[in-house]
Amino acid sequence: MADACKGLKRNQYPAALIVSGALMMTLMTRCTYRFYHRPSKLRRLNSSALIIGDPASGKSFATRLYEFLAAPIVAADKLGKDTINRYREEMKTKGANKEKPKKPKVVVRVHPSRTSNAQFIQDMVNAVEDVDGKPMQLHMLTFDTELDNTLSVQKGGSWIDKQNLELKAFHNEEDGQAYSNMDSIMQDFNVTWNYVYTGTPIALKKKVNEQNFGSGLATRLTCIPLPSTHFEMMDLDEEVDEESDNRLLEWAKKLDKTKGELSIKRIVRTMYDWTARRMADAKDNESKADEMLLKRCAYHGINYSAPFIMMRHWGELHQEGEYWCGEFETDEIDDKLAELIVNIQFACQRHYFGALAEKYFDDKLRDASTNRRHHQRTIEEFNRLGDEFTIDDVANSFHVNINAARMRVKRLLKDGVVAKCGEYVENGTCKHRYKKKAILVI
Repeated sequence: MADACKGLKRNQYPAALIVSGALMMTLMTRCTYRFYHRPSKLRRLNSSALIIGDPASGKSFATRLYEFLAAPIVAADKLGKDTINRYREEMKTKGANKEKPKKPKVVVRVHPSRTSNAQFIQDMVNAVEDVDGKPMQLHMLTFDTELDNTLSVQKGGSWIDKQNLELKAFHNEEDGQAYSNMDSIMQDFNVTWNYVYTGTPIALKKKVNEQNFGSGLATRLTCIPLPSTHFEMMDLDEEVDEESDNRLLEWAKKLDKTKGELSIKRIVRTMYDWTARRMADAKDNESKADEMLLKRCAYHGINYSAPFIMMRHWGELHQEGEYWCGEFETDEIDDKLAELIVNIQFACQRHYFGALAEKYFDDKLRDASTNRRHHQRTIEEFNRLGDEFTIDDVANSFHVNINAARMRVKRLLKDGVVAKCGEYVENGTCKHRYKKKAILVI
């Protein structure tokens, strides 16, 4: 993670974490895990990442990460691309009466934004590998530093509008095609596609807006801002740090050789508990908007933390042929990373899409002749508490009974926002005092 953030300012760290995580989970395409919703279903590591910043805000760091972390996939694609280019040259040189060469079936996983839908789908269904005796469709990968350009090229031509594929990629949902042209084979398939784009706030507004918010794309996206540094300069670095670059490349090669089901049950439980606490807050706030934005956050926490957790426990893995796999025990540090990522995700969801989500539900209520705005009472009531407080103070500030106050303090303790700071006796009963540790932002 330090190598991924090498040379960056602090405002870029979350974006570097997400970009590197997205690329590394694509390397781990042969790995699966089980979620708390329908645990019988094996899940894949899916990424739909957008890094959003103004022009010249420092988005170019993503290109460095792509250069090293996607290198194994790019190298593997070279054979397939060379084969297809030779085939096309042969097709051009063959006369009308001569036998045409048979189109080779190759694996090409990296696709630029300007890729026709027919080519993309055909390559996706071709990218199948035998993993532990079962066929597995590997992830496609798209990386583009200009989301604005990506949206423009998808307005026309044979690569038009891949939003349907973007939507289905997050859960690897089934799709299909049945066109009459000869290039489109009639077939069904599951969408396996990870994409990383960098772009401006204007491009994001074109991508997700009031008209298409109901599609569900917003909660599938991991949108990370590059906030202003207020004229802060990056450090002057005149040294060429090849060691850092080489470490990224070496880890990329290792992660590209991983397979099997990840033993992350503890992380999944941690994400379940976090979601339950946030859902209780949403209920207290009567916020349908927060309820909507919460529902997919746990997937992001698991997916983006998985590569870093795998690297932390690399010594516990065993090698089977050319692949690394095995069980490992996750710990509190892994929990904290997953919670950090899911907190980032939820905060960014509310930053970018909170107003759209509220309007979406307010419009539904308006249709029923009801219109009301939602307020974050949990935060407002917490801010009214003193730096030190008791359960009784919480009950009075939040206007709830003692049992409800205890549950709220329990959630605050679990989130690390408050801590116990002492005890006192009242009417013969020992009670705890609490103090604030952090500002409540969720």
